Amino acid sequence: MRIATSTLFNVSRSGLQKHSVDQARLQEQLSTGKRILTPSDDPIASARVLTINQSASINTQYSTNSDSADSALRTTESTLSQVISVIQDVQTLAVNAGNPSLTVSEKKMLDSELQGRYQELLGLANGTDGNGVYLFSGFQNSKPFTETSYGNVTYNGDEGQRLIQISSGRQIPVSENGVDVFQRIKNGNGTFITAVAGNNGAVPTATNKGSGIISPGEVVDPSKWNAVTNKDVRVQFYWQANTADSTKPVITYDLIDNTTGNSLIDGTATAGHTSGPRAYVDGGDIEFKQLAGEVAVPAWDYGIKTSVSGTPVEIDPLTKAPAATTGNPPVANTAGAADSFSIKASTNVDLFTTLGNFTAALTSYTTDGAGKGQAAFQNQLNGVMQSLNNALNSVLTTQASIGARMKETESVQNTTEDLKLQYQKTLSTLEDLDYNAAISDFAMNQMLLDATRSSFSKVQDLSLFKYI
Repeated sequence: MRIATSTLFNVSRSGLQKHSVDQARLQEQLSTGKRILTPSDDPIASARVLTINQSASINTQYSTNSDSADSALRTTESTLSQVISVIQDVQTLAVNAGNPSLTVSEKKMLDSELQGRYQELLGLANGTDGNGVYLFSGFQNSKPFTETSYGNVTYNGDEGQRLIQISSGRQIPVSENGVDVFQRIKNGNGTFITAVAGNNGAVPTATNKGSGIISPGEVVDPSKWNAVTNKDVRVQFYWQANTADSTKPVITYDLIDNTTGNSLIDGTATAGHTSGPRAYVDGGDIEFKQLAGEVAVPAWDYGIKTSVSGTPVEIDPLTKAPAATTGNPPVANTAGAADSFSIKASTNVDLFTTLGNFTAALTSYTTDGAGKGQAAFQNQLNGVMQSLNNALNSVLTTQASIGARMKETESVQNTTEDLKLQYQKTLSTLEDLDYNAAISDFAMNQMLLDATRSSFSKVQDLSLFKYI
């Protein structure tokens, strides 16, 4: 059989090219550690690698988002911890201020410290994260709180919460709005508020002249309180002279609907009354419901109660009897209306207003021989302390919510890391080179390449010209 020299050269050249290309490919695989260098190496595996890389990229972004969310939540949580510390400091000031032995000047000294806490609180409310983003402005990125006057602050943000996508199915809130944290705080006990009231039910700074101090009260049956349509009532005290002992007047009280002016207990109009249907017991329960033996149509029950301690009647410090109020010179009355306290549904009061009210109580405090100055102050202080307690609970609730979100973010971060490892493992199975097989193939291909070169060299010597 005769074979053309050109054919021998072409066959040898093709062999050299093939083994050279294979060797170069094996060398690149060994240097990169990857089995698949181009999609044509393994089309099915290449398609899976592309899909997994896309999923891994998204997972990496979620991991970055989770880190950002965790950082934002930790900054807010830390700021709220400082807010809690300020509130607790103010509560301590309130407890100290309640000491009846403190003088007017000493109470004003407490106010100086209080104003420092107020400015600290305002600074925290306008706090930012490491990127200059305000923590409590909702969706806005403008200064959330502006002080118009001491105790009066305007909120400039909104009620939104910024969200960060930390997984395919979860957007987590990473900010708070100032309304929920600092402004949407119930006064009183959270359901209703007790306070000093005028005989007409108004709530001025102080109108009572006795030493009566009302408690915050409590809810006995929430369903009954919620069913009440008119939640504007008052406890009205009366006194009658005690002929046996002028220093121990007979004190009674009525529960009055401020809208109608009628007694809740017996339904009668109370204008001009000088006595009430119930006897006053110092510190005893004042229940807003029909008691045994009382007749009212229809029967009623507000589901709440409170109590008053002290003497809710103006007492003359000299005679120790009810103060003379009429005539010139004044002539002691034998009976009359005395102190009154209002009960109204709780409303929202912001934390800055509460601190402003505290300052007002400290700076308006006066002393007198009958203890009514301390009573007026204590009634104001009780309201402040209730609002502070509610504010503390509100901030603690927000902080707990942030803590839950931090835990959720941590859980998502762990899941993200697990997915990252799983993706890496799957990619390794699809892409990574089997070094033992590759080195063996490289050696085999090198041997074939050497053999091809050797045979090509011998083919080159097959020429008739060498024999001429």
